[in-house]
Amino acid sequence: MDPISAIGIATTAYNAIKRGFKVGKEIEGMSKDLGRWMGAIQDVKEGHNKAKGRTFGSVEEEALESFAALKKAQQMENELRNFVNLSYGPNAWAEVLRIQAQIRLKKKEALKEAQRKKERIIEYVAIGALIVILISFFSVVFYILLPDIKSLVK
Repeated sequence: MDPISAIGIATTAYNAIKRGFKVGKEIEGMSKDLGRWMGAIQDVKEGHNKAKGRTFGSVEEEALESFAALKKAQQMENELRNFVNLSYGPNAWAEVLRIQAQIRLKKKEALKEAQRKKERIIEYVAIGALIVILISFFSVVFYILLPDIKSLVK
């Protein structure tokens, strides 16, 4: 996702989180918004680090938009870090980041496992197709040679 779209999603989630903090909601009740916000912030950071290359617009324009999105993401992250640390203690944000890293690692492993499973299925289908082709080939050869074999036996 490009940084501009991701920052829009992040801003929407961030505003929902801020409203939740203002009315005294617990962080557990805002986990969906926090998850959406963290995912969008990750997209902003990854989008900023990738060289995109647009089909329209200048390189300078793209660089400035990406920079602005990254700075806005950092500002939101600092404010949320302060909210979380003030509400749950000075190490709370570090705990959130640790949990986020664990979840990201699990998702990455799940994607790798899904890819391996897909490759195994393709392999099994290819082997099955090869077996069908070989059986068909030998059946045709046997059918063609059957009269010659019958004449040799007589």
